[in-house]
Amino acid sequence: MTAAGDTDGAVALATAYADARNHARAEQVLRDALVTSPDNAVLLANLARVQVLAKQYDAAARNAHAALAVSPEYGFAIRIYAIALDAMGWVDQALYMAWRGVAQQPHDRVAHFVYAELLLKVGRPQDALVVVGEALRLDPTSADSHVLRGQILARLGMSEESTAAYEEALQLDPTNASAVHNIGVNRLARSKWSAAMSGFLGAARLDPDLGDLARRNIGIALARLLRFGTVGVLALGWLILVSTPAVGQGATLTVGHRISIGVGTLALAVYAGWLSRVVPTRTWRSTLRAQHTLALRVGLLACAIPLGLVAVFGDGLTVPGVVGTALVLAAVVVAVIGRFAGG
Repeated sequence: MTAAGDTDGAVALATAYADARNHARAEQVLRDALVTSPDNAVLLANLARVQVLAKQYDAAARNAHAALAVSPEYGFAIRIYAIALDAMGWVDQALYMAWRGVAQQPHDRVAHFVYAELLLKVGRPQDALVVVGEALRLDPTSADSHVLRGQILARLGMSEESTAAYEEALQLDPTNASAVHNIGVNRLARSKWSAAMSGFLGAARLDPDLGDLARRNIGIALARLLRFGTVGVLALGWLILVSTPAVGQGATLTVGHRISIGVGTLALAVYAGWLSRVVPTRTWRSTLRAQHTLALRVGLLACAIPLGLVAVFGDGLTVPGVVGTALVLAAVVVAVIGRFAGG
């Protein structure tokens, strides 16, 4: 409880509730305080902040606007209003408000941060880089500013510099989930699959709110990896078919052909084993339940390995011929499905 008219106490209590993600209680504390001070710009702006955290963007915009009606130059209210407008899709208006926030509070790191975020969003990464540089000049210890700088550098195609910015953020805050996740994105772009997966999984563990995004990116990474598996199955089937007519009718595969097919099958088995180690079983299950095309690719890869062994050890030419044809057709069908269904 706070005493009537105790603005600082109400804001402090509401902030504590908001930090604990109890947004409903934080909002109630501020509304109770507003009963006795309905035109208090500080209370209105902090109520808008809580509503932004609760994703009640319309209400947040109204209360931030009300705070600015009372105190037009209140930088905190300007910043919250910009964030709410952006979340509502009013990006140009949000960008203008963020610029006003910087003009009003030129020495406020957060004001520059919000403005840089919006500049990046509207496709002005060079300008955003300058603004986030000012944010870092004002507070070099801000991990979030380093993360934003990394995102801007990534947009500019400067992958190594981007990763370095994320690593700087992690030195300041080892639990920064966004930095861990974005390093994974950079690793994925450079086909460093294990490091990318580690980044996505680590981010999901650090911040459950990033779970959906991390799972989507895990799905993207797995789709790329499993496409290689599908190509491998197609290559194995083609190898079997090429080997089969190379010997006379009624004969069996030569030792050389069997070795070639065996090596191809072993390569698929090693690849499948590597995939199973890179991604935890639980992640496989959740991803495959959500993306059926990937499940088809996994099934194809899993079936190709024993069928390859059948071709290696089978007698005559009939079995290898059937296996080779089946693998080629199955790989083509799965590739076509993946092309049109995604994954």
